[in-house]
Amino acid sequence: MATMLLSTHGTNGDVLPFVRIGRELAERGHDVIVMTHSWFADRIAAAGLRHLPIDTAEGYDRHLDDARRYMLDPLKDPEGVLALYRRNGLFELLADEVRMVEAHYRPGDTVVVARHTSGIAGLMAAELRGVPVALVSVTPHQYVSLPVLGNLFRRVLGQGYDEVFESFGLRPVRDWAAYLTSAATQLALWPEWFDAAGQPAPEGVVRCGFVLGDTAEGPVPDWTDPPVLITGGTGQVLHDRFYDVAARACRRIGRRALLVNRHPAFQPESLPDGIDWVPSAPFASFMPRVAAVVHHGGIGTLARALSSSTPQVLLAHGVDRPDNAERLDRAGVARWLPVSRWDEERTARLLARALDDDGYRERIAPLAANAASEDAVRLAADHAEALIGTDAIMKRPDPRERLARLTPRQRERLALMARARRSV
Repeated sequence: MATMLLSTHGTNGDVLPFVRIGRELAERGHDVIVMTHSWFADRIAAAGLRHLPIDTAEGYDRHLDDARRYMLDPLKDPEGVLALYRRNGLFELLADEVRMVEAHYRPGDTVVVARHTSGIAGLMAAELRGVPVALVSVTPHQYVSLPVLGNLFRRVLGQGYDEVFESFGLRPVRDWAAYLTSAATQLALWPEWFDAAGQPAPEGVVRCGFVLGDTAEGPVPDWTDPPVLITGGTGQVLHDRFYDVAARACRRIGRRALLVNRHPAFQPESLPDGIDWVPSAPFASFMPRVAAVVHHGGIGTLARALSSSTPQVLLAHGVDRPDNAERLDRAGVARWLPVSRWDEERTARLLARALDDDGYRERIAPLAANAASEDAVRLAADHAEALIGTDAIMKRPDPRERLARLTPRQRERLALMARARRSV
């Protein structure tokens, strides 16, 4: 039995897949510890796993609310982003997480499975102690945005990160894009067809497939006329008009809707007739029973809809959502609108087309079976297990090697960024 430390930050789509992989590892006899937000304590306990909280439930919600104004465009207000990190103690949290890993590390018998981008503590532990680390990406955008993210970490947040690294006797990171892809084992929680529908993940990344994190089931109302499901996920990085546009579109075509939203401040004070609101719902049970889903483009929601063969309309804005939506559109399995085209009429028209597509569920069946498969969970667990006993001090990647691995498109983006910096 090995100790498996699973480290992740974020909302349901970032955390629940790790809980599902952790449950698989526990069933194989390993001691699984999930390092994440206190808000997920009940989900982790229900999975029979140990929980190492990194914050309080109140602090988690406070940070979500505080971060919302910056996450959609972090480079627009760099000083504000640095102040956000300072205000919420995120650099101190990183140092705490490194110490947590060190405290639970047993040489030859511990593996860290960390979410890409927020798994910095695992990478630091690999440099300090030789802890084997698997980096897990939950969305392609985590690779697509690496040039921008690397620029943000170095030029905006660099001072704070430098202080943490130096406090552990590590030299500061100068090439964040290389550092964030330095683990020998990198896992992608999406399938090959989704990868091929946009910028592909780098060579060597294992495409495991979708991992359905939201497995909670519950009673489903006896719907004689299945409603449209409206959800913007569990986070707060959401455009203010999302719920209003989605609800009005349903009313425009005369369809009942169930709006699921745990942050009611984001929805209109008065919903149109025929639109019901609940703070949460068991999507594993609800998704196969609704007529269609209008959602924000979150990876967890779209994977659940695919697995249920449920028609999707995406109002995608911010972070990874437009990239996710474009990939579904290219694959011919969903319709979407960028925020510049959001209005009641266009959304209603797309929703009506999705509802009237009689052949959709049959056409999507092969992808639905793939999305619902447990193969992705088993494959991710296999790669985590393969790291047991492979302890070795991690060496910083040579920047020249990273440049050699870049795709032509990535090279072009780096060149554009370099020219932009020189022109400032």
